[in-house]
Amino acid sequence: MSEKERNEIFNKIVTGLHQSNEAMLRAKKARGEKVCYSSPDGKPYTITARTALKKFLSQS
Repeated sequence: MSEKERNEIFNKIVTGLHQSNEAMLRAKKARGEKVCYSSPDGKPYTITARTALKKFLSQS
């Protein structure tokens, strides 16, 4: 497998993960749910899916 092929596969995986994460956040937002994340020090916290989606889309 060439480097170009590896990069193409990697890019497809990243794109798929991005799309699935966005779809999950949109579905949770529609149901008014929260999502759980972990802070850099490892402590879990929750935020609304609405807030998480806004943050996700602004980083994309």
